[in-house]
Amino acid sequence: MRKRATFTTLFILVLSIVSTTFVFLALTSKEWAIQKYYLNSEGEIGNGANWTKPSCHANRSPFYRCEVPDLNTDTNTCPDPSCKWYRAYGKGATSCILASESHNQPDSPNVGGEQECQEVHWSGNLQIAACVFITIGLILLLPISLANLLVSTNPNSANKPDVDQAAQEAHDRELTSEATQVTKAKPRHRHSRRHHSRLSPITPYLVLLAILSLYIGASLQIFAQFFGVLGLTVNATPTAGQVENNNSDFLGSTPWMMDKALTAYATVTWTLAVTAATLMGLVYRIPRWPKLI
Repeated sequence: MRKRATFTTLFILVLSIVSTTFVFLALTSKEWAIQKYYLNSEGEIGNGANWTKPSCHANRSPFYRCEVPDLNTDTNTCPDPSCKWYRAYGKGATSCILASESHNQPDSPNVGGEQECQEVHWSGNLQIAACVFITIGLILLLPISLANLLVSTNPNSANKPDVDQAAQEAHDRELTSEATQVTKAKPRHRHSRRHHSRLSPITPYLVLLAILSLYIGASLQIFAQFFGVLGLTVNATPTAGQVENNNSDFLGSTPWMMDKALTAYATVTWTLAVTAATLMGLVYRIPRWPKLI
């Protein structure tokens, strides 16, 4: 039983740590979306017929944006476009601004449409919020896991008197008569009761806060991923046609596509956060309140 409790505690903690790691990877990664550029040789039969290896590419995230690449006609090469990081907040300072905010520079690389910028800003703000809540969940889980490991691995824990058993049973009787019947009918659960009585009385509330933080963080990550797909791929600019027009059709371009931050980092984040929160609800004790009806 102790080995199982120790393994479960460590497993939940590892899930939370990995989820927190990936949520920060998603926040700091520029590889949310990618657009690949190919040189179109004269006489090619249609764009894309000979697109095997991109000449250059551009990445994008809610805080990172690139200019439209220019074809170097002298060397017939496509240098990587100029890219830069932007602040998360500030009028005219984010990775997607309206033309009216560009200070009479409508060709600025971070100028986008209203729908695109709205979705990019939502994605970035939700990603920051997801980082906050998932990190809070990990911070709350650390002392809970440490206390549980200390109690589970203490060789004298099974022989300690249950000083709080009477108080705990009285508390259960106040909750529901059914809880009292279960306590009397199943005396084998007294060891588990002794285990919980040695933990702090605020532990169930910390567990509940950790579960809520992980669930909220996972939900925010899903919404950040959703708005990221819309703002950074579906409605992202420059489109493939704009790139080709800028380079007289000698430079072909793919549409904006999802990159590993959207496909992998975000998905791993919310999947592990939900798994950790669900296991905590099944394994750890949470507060129980009397039913009003």
